[in-house]
Amino acid sequence: MMELTLFLQICMGFFGIIGFLHGVYREFVATLGIVLGLWLITEFDWVLNVVLNVHDPGLNFAFSALLLIIFVFFAYQQAPTTFVPSRYRKGRGIRLPEYKGWQMRLMGAVLGAFNGYLVVGSLWYFMDQFEYPLSSLFMMPVSGSNSAEFVNNLPLVWLQQNNLLLAIIIAIVVLVIVFR
Repeated sequence: MMELTLFLQICMGFFGIIGFLHGVYREFVATLGIVLGLWLITEFDWVLNVVLNVHDPGLNFAFSALLLIIFVFFAYQQAPTTFVPSRYRKGRGIRLPEYKGWQMRLMGAVLGAFNGYLVVGSLWYFMDQFEYPLSSLFMMPVSGSNSAEFVNNLPLVWLQQNNLLLAIIIAIVVLVIVFR
């Protein structure tokens, strides 16, 4: 059985490859979508409890994970810039620096790995919150192991401290309004 930290690192590698292929701008838009999805899931989890009215941790985990996967799917669904009409490409919004080649790819890989940390780490956080309902696939980390020590470093643990997730959402809204 593999430790969850190793599984997280493998998934971060896959997301890094996706980021390498997409480039930094598309990965940044995906990051914004993932952060928005995480905020919606954590902020409105009480609505899920009222609507579902299910006290089964397995179903609660499945619904939270399904919502996160839907948000991630739509965060990565972006129109390629080659299909954007030229009248919308030039002269609108902020002028981004023109990086070419390996710089864009490398920055995209780093941001893609961070997206993998956000997505898979959040799924791990939901498993931890609902007491590892998928015990046949993922066991609860043994105390003293790397995985047990890493639970405090999961993304939703530090994003929810001091309302950091809300501050990021407010910054995103301000950026969209200012650079629209």
